[in-house]
Amino acid sequence: MITVIVTTLYLLKLDYLTFHASTLIPVGISLLAGGLLMGTDHNQWLTLINNALKLLLVCLFPFSLGLAICLLGAPLVIKLAVSKWLVMVIGLIVFGIMLSPFLKVVLYSLRGIGWQIAGMVILMVTFYLAALNSQFLNFPVNQGNPVLWLSYFGSFGIAIDGMNRWGYRFPRFRINSTVNYWWLGLAVATALLNLGMTAGSWVRLFTKFQLVLSSHSLSFIAATIIWVGIKEELIFRYLFLWPLLTVKGQSNQRRIVWATLISSGAFGLFHASNLLSGQGLLPTLLQIFAAFGVGMLFSVITLYTGTIWIGITLHATIDLIGYPMTSAGVFAGGMSPYMIEFIIITRIIELIVVFLILKNQKNQAAFAQILKRIRK
Repeated sequence: MITVIVTTLYLLKLDYLTFHASTLIPVGISLLAGGLLMGTDHNQWLTLINNALKLLLVCLFPFSLGLAICLLGAPLVIKLAVSKWLVMVIGLIVFGIMLSPFLKVVLYSLRGIGWQIAGMVILMVTFYLAALNSQFLNFPVNQGNPVLWLSYFGSFGIAIDGMNRWGYRFPRFRINSTVNYWWLGLAVATALLNLGMTAGSWVRLFTKFQLVLSSHSLSFIAATIIWVGIKEELIFRYLFLWPLLTVKGQSNQRRIVWATLISSGAFGLFHASNLLSGQGLLPTLLQIFAAFGVGMLFSVITLYTGTIWIGITLHATIDLIGYPMTSAGVFAGGMSPYMIEFIIITRIIELIVVFLILKNQKNQAAFAQILKRIRK
């Protein structure tokens, strides 16, 4: 149905409804992947193919559904002057009704830690694309678009609901009772070292350095907090970390170490995508290393305290104050010797603190407390 709607409107070549032929590609792939989906099968290869098709649908179906709904609503807004807000509300209701069975049949039916992690991460990374179709209803394609904000929170809700269905508890809102606040303070202070990234030189860092809050619009700052701070922490300190901690056959400490390494490694490699936007190889490699180090620290803080909100607060603080908030970002320009040295030294410090916290025997009770409540 989605393919018929989008293809028909494209072929009609309506003067008030212009979209590129390439838009038909994700819609066509969604149709193909949905048609190839098979029922439950115990054959290993068929299950593998089935899960791969499901991941493809998780990536493309919300966008395709949103496109069809917005294209159908466009004549009402543009030709009949119906309120775009009314059309959007009706569209969102239809979107939610049609998305619900899709999530149940495709996303929530994934089995196996790796498939579940991949499905949820893909959805959280790509779900906002569905909101971009609201441009056909005369909504702006920028951070001022309320539909875009709804997509952010919608992806958070779907991720939390999916993890709950798979049997994982959400991280606590309060800190574990067994936490030693001296160790926690050391971890937080180490994370805040990142605020010195923009000092410019070691002399300035220790003599004249002043922190400057991002001077961008409130919508940009809010997007940084919500889309970067919350989204990335949910993905890498919840969607990745929690399932990895349930792998059997290892001691508690080994599970914590491996889960922390893998989730932080994924967090680092996630930033390799900046190569596609023209960022240089050296800055990208440094960014991957920087993200890996701070990811290790955030993971340990999350596991030690049992809450994700400390990591979210630190993440947003570092992005807003520690790095210059330009459209390109701190790693997009030339990397000064100070910045390279600063990244290497602070990451070494972070990894040392992580090692000390993980190995200290008095801290094991806090880690054991969170391991007991990961599963429902």
